[in-house]
Amino acid sequence: MHQPQVSGQVIRKDENEVTGWIAGMDGPVVLEITHADHVLGECVAKPEPPEADSKTMRHGFSFRMPPFPLSEVKNLRVRLKHSSLYLGSEDVNQPNVGAPRTISSFGGMWIDRADWLDKLALKHRQGALSDELSVALFRFIRDGYLIIKNAVPADLIHRLDEEIEDFWKAPPSGLFVETWEPDSVLKIVPPRVDLRAGSTKLLDIYAFSKFARLAIAQPSVIEFLSVLFEDTPKAFQSLSFFKGSEQAIHKDTAFVKVDTNPLRLAATWLALEDIQLGTGELQYYVGSHRTPDFLWGGVSKWMETKPSHDQYNQFLQSLADDAGKYGHVLGSFLARKGDVLIWHADLAHGGAPIRNIGSTRKSLVTHFTAAKDEPFYVRRDKKSEILENNCIFISNYSDIH
Repeated sequence: MHQPQVSGQVIRKDENEVTGWIAGMDGPVVLEITHADHVLGECVAKPEPPEADSKTMRHGFSFRMPPFPLSEVKNLRVRLKHSSLYLGSEDVNQPNVGAPRTISSFGGMWIDRADWLDKLALKHRQGALSDELSVALFRFIRDGYLIIKNAVPADLIHRLDEEIEDFWKAPPSGLFVETWEPDSVLKIVPPRVDLRAGSTKLLDIYAFSKFARLAIAQPSVIEFLSVLFEDTPKAFQSLSFFKGSEQAIHKDTAFVKVDTNPLRLAATWLALEDIQLGTGELQYYVGSHRTPDFLWGGVSKWMETKPSHDQYNQFLQSLADDAGKYGHVLGSFLARKGDVLIWHADLAHGGAPIRNIGSTRKSLVTHFTAAKDEPFYVRRDKKSEILENNCIFISNYSDIH
């Protein structure tokens, strides 16, 4: 008996949906959507009326994508469940011949390429980088962070600190905090002074403060970030801390989502006061940005959904294990007021335990990407953005005032 030939095609494949059809099969047809042989999910293809000139029954399918990096959409494949039959003729797993190799399988910026030293030398020879900036970039690529001392003037820090105090007492409409107080349940609410001393941080104060935008976009910081991104930096999230976070050592690529590539990300940590030992100071594993990817669900650099307790613990343990395996030393940022630390997207970092009870650790953290890239949150709603001091500012919560 003649068996119909199974055929099919993927018609649409993007970060929102994967659709297509399969023909030559009877009964329910179950398809799997895969990435690097890991199954993201499955869907049932439903019968469609045959075309006028065909007696072949086709089954159409549609799979709604979970949050997923745009850079990896091209590597999605669709196969018949429990088989090696993939739809479509393109081999999406073929490597990009001629593309420079990177530390991460997700690519990254030029600083993450295997030939970064050659490119750094070329930029210097062409006059694009000064001796001082070349040395700073070398240290950043080697260690995963760079400290710029006295990056922000003391008088600006004083004005910003006063304004933050006012925000706590009389917050402008649209300003929010992220807090776990008082019941250990995460919530986004307007600022209240009684929340400040706990596990709480002000969100995106630069949307309401020219002082914050000026402090974030100091020339020495923006010059460095512009070279990293090879583009105008875009500040898309800030976190203002009153006390140390005591957050476990982690990597930002798990939580802070840049849609076009999880590694097109950098962050700054500005000290709003002198930081003392025992106040929950920032800690980091030197060189940890060059370790192998931890993949959530075996697929993503992002923690796509709330992970299992076991997987989250595996993530944290992997950072400690890598530090031991690769000899990463635990460093501490005992900053002076106005000092800025810039770190790589994949630098393992966190907050030390607070040993001086009642102490503060006032600081401002800002996450950046490039002008041509977008944070994940703009998929839902894009607020207005502005360009100030050679830096773009955009917020998830408010237009820029």
